[in-house]
Amino acid sequence: MCGIVGVIGNKPVSRFIYHSLFAIQHRGQSSAGKLTYDGNIHVFKDYGLVRDIFDDEKKIDTPGLVGLGHTRYSTAGMDDVDSLKKNAQPEYLVNPFLAAVHNGNVINCSEIKHKTNRSPRTECDIQCLLLPMADELYKKELSTEVIFNACKKVMKKVKGSYSSLFLADSGEDPYMFAITDPHKIRPLVLGKKNGLYCLTSETRVFKKTNFEYVKDIPGGSVIIIDKDGHIFEKQLVKKTETPCMFEFVYFAKPDSRIRGRSVHDVRLNLGRLLAKNNPVDADIIVPVPESGRRYALGYSRESGIPLDEGIMKDKAERSFIQQKQESRDKIVEEGLSFLRAVLNGKRVVLVDDSIVRGTNVRKLVEGAYRAGAKEVHIRIGCPPLIAPCYLGIDMRSRKEFLARNETGDVRSWDEIAKEIGADSLAYVQSDDLEDVIGFPVCKGCVSFPDGYPDDLQDYVNELYEKDEQGKRAYE
Repeated sequence: MCGIVGVIGNKPVSRFIYHSLFAIQHRGQSSAGKLTYDGNIHVFKDYGLVRDIFDDEKKIDTPGLVGLGHTRYSTAGMDDVDSLKKNAQPEYLVNPFLAAVHNGNVINCSEIKHKTNRSPRTECDIQCLLLPMADELYKKELSTEVIFNACKKVMKKVKGSYSSLFLADSGEDPYMFAITDPHKIRPLVLGKKNGLYCLTSETRVFKKTNFEYVKDIPGGSVIIIDKDGHIFEKQLVKKTETPCMFEFVYFAKPDSRIRGRSVHDVRLNLGRLLAKNNPVDADIIVPVPESGRRYALGYSRESGIPLDEGIMKDKAERSFIQQKQESRDKIVEEGLSFLRAVLNGKRVVLVDDSIVRGTNVRKLVEGAYRAGAKEVHIRIGCPPLIAPCYLGIDMRSRKEFLARNETGDVRSWDEIAKEIGADSLAYVQSDDLEDVIGFPVCKGCVSFPDGYPDDLQDYVNELYEKDEQGKRAYE
C-alpha cells in the first residue's frame, strides 16, 4: 500500500506534487520521493517522511510541466535503512526514458523477471511493471496508440494489484499515463484545475490542492494525458471491481471517497452496526485514536452511551505500517496517553478499526485498566483478520495473526478476549461489512481464499502453502 500522485499541464507541477505528498503521507511512511521532467530528470527520494526528505526549497521547487510523487509503504524488499533508501520511488529508466510509481503488489514478479533482458535496479515490484513497459516502448515513436498497445501487453503479463503511473518522453511532448488492475484493488482518481490534471490515490489530495474531482479510473483501464490536457482512455479488461476492504476500514483517510462512497460514512455506519449487533452495558465509549474515532461515534449514536476521549495520541506516525515489530511497539508505548479522569471507575468500550498482530490492543487494554477502568470491552469495525494479504497490505504470514492460535486454527471471540485481557470482544461480520460498503470488495484477509477475486485464488493458495513466519511468500 502506497500513495501515488502524478500531475501534468500548462505550468510547473513540483509544488502541487509536494503538497499532495503530505495529503497521502498516511499511506506510506518508509520513504518518499518526487520526480519532475523538463527534458532533464529532477528527482529527490529517500527513506523517511516527506517533511524530512524535502527540507529545502531546492528539493521542493524543481522545473517541469509533468511529474510523479510517491509515499512508500514497504511490501517488498528488506526493511533496513539501506534497502528503504534503495527502493524509494519514483523509479526511472533512460533508454527509453520512462518513470513510474506504483501502488499495489505484483505477485508473479519471478515470472516477469525471466521475460525481460533488463536487470532490475531495486527489489521493489515497481520493476515488474517498469521493465516490461520499457521493453514494449523501446525504439518506438510515442503515440497514444503505441502506449495503449504497450499497456495491453503488460497487463496480460502482470498478476496482482496495481494502480500505477508512468511518465514517458516523446521529444517535446511528454505523456503521463496510468494503468489499473482489472479488479481495481487499489484506488486511483482523476482531478483537474486550470489546465492541470492530477491522478492520485485519494480524493483528499484534491481538497488539499484545490483541484476538482473528475472521476474514479475504472479497473482494467489505461488513461493517457498529454501536456495540452487531452485525455485518452480505454478499458482494456472488464471484470468485477473489488476494492480492498482495508481501504475503507483503515488505510484511506475519512475525508476521502472511494467509488463515490464516503469513507467517513462507511466507518460511522459500521460502528452503528457494531452497537446494534453487539450491545454491552457500559458507561462510556472511548475511540482508539485516530483510527477508531468514526466507529466509536457510530457506536455511541446507536447505543446512546456517551462518547468521551479517554486516550490521547501523541505521535502522528501510524503503528500498523511500521516496518518492524519493535517500531510498532515503540509507537504504541510512546504515542498513547490514558486519561484517568475519564476512565477511572468506568465500564469502558474501546472501539478500533481492526486487530492484526495484537500489538495495539493488548497495550490499550492494559493502559485502560491502569487508568482505573472497571471493565474493558473491545469492539472492532471489521471481521477478524486471519490470512495474509498478497495484494498490497504488509500482513506477511498466517502465523502472525492474533485471531489464529499456535496450531493455525481460528480462535473464537471469547478466546481472543481472554488472550488480550478484555472483558468481551466483538467484531463486524464479513457479510455485514460488504453490505455497509455497498458493493463487492476484496476480503481475502478475512475469508481465505474465497474473499480474493476468483482468477487470483490459485496464485494465493500457492503462496499460502509457501508461507513461513516473518517472510513474504511472494518474494
